[in-house]
Amino acid sequence: MWHRHFKTMLLRAVALIWAITLSLTEHPLNTFANTSLSRSPVFLAHPWRVGIDYPLLIKIPLSMNLSSLYHHITLAPHESFILTRLTDHEFALRPRGFWPGSTLIRCTLSTPRGVVETVFDTDDGKILRVSLSTQSMEAYEGGTLVRVMPVSTGTAPNWTTPQGTFYIYRRVLDDHMRGGTPGTQDTWDVSHVPYAQYIYKAVAIHGAWWNHHFGIPRSHGCIQLSTKIHNSHPATVVDNAKWVWNFTDIGTPVIISGQTPPDPARVLPYPEE
Repeated sequence: MWHRHFKTMLLRAVALIWAITLSLTEHPLNTFANTSLSRSPVFLAHPWRVGIDYPLLIKIPLSMNLSSLYHHITLAPHESFILTRLTDHEFALRPRGFWPGSTLIRCTLSTPRGVVETVFDTDDGKILRVSLSTQSMEAYEGGTLVRVMPVSTGTAPNWTTPQGTFYIYRRVLDDHMRGGTPGTQDTWDVSHVPYAQYIYKAVAIHGAWWNHHFGIPRSHGCIQLSTKIHNSHPATVVDNAKWVWNFTDIGTPVIISGQTPPDPARVLPYPEE
């Protein structure tokens, strides 16, 4: 009797293992076509209104190569775009040039469960151009120059502001900045830095209330603008930092070009003049 019961239990166990093996063979979970068995891809949260260089972030539940993902994405209106892999499951989608200004962009991702989409509105084609050669910033809206401002960028050769096309990815109205090499003159710990807008790692556009001589390199790589906030002589200062803050959005492109002048001046001490 015991042997008969054991034989029955053994046959049931073998049948269960066979059924599980067959199920895994017929329904592999390692392809995008079967993500409906797991979780759907999603667009990560973003502001409704963005600058014309803003990247969309996409999270895919399973690993997928870039060439396959391209075929599942459509943009309306049609725009050429570039995908960049951030992690095994996260991708950044950016325009090949810039998004058109003042345009509603709809991005659609086809999935086995249906369509996942997101919508955002671009600003009025706003762009900031920084010249290291002239230590100036130009603001453009829809291709028209609307403002020119003196700046102080990083000093050569150790703290030169990087060249290239960047976009504003983080904005802090009242920031506390720390950095440099502790125990040397190249270190800083500054509270109440106004209108900080980060464009590349720790490099930001911000107000510098301790700087009263713009138009020459004086920073550790950031792009400094005049500000009334905490300034000892606010009545005589044009608040360029506030103006730029109100002009830009997350995703506004910042194009930096030129060569830093070989100025013998050293980095401006904090927070003194």
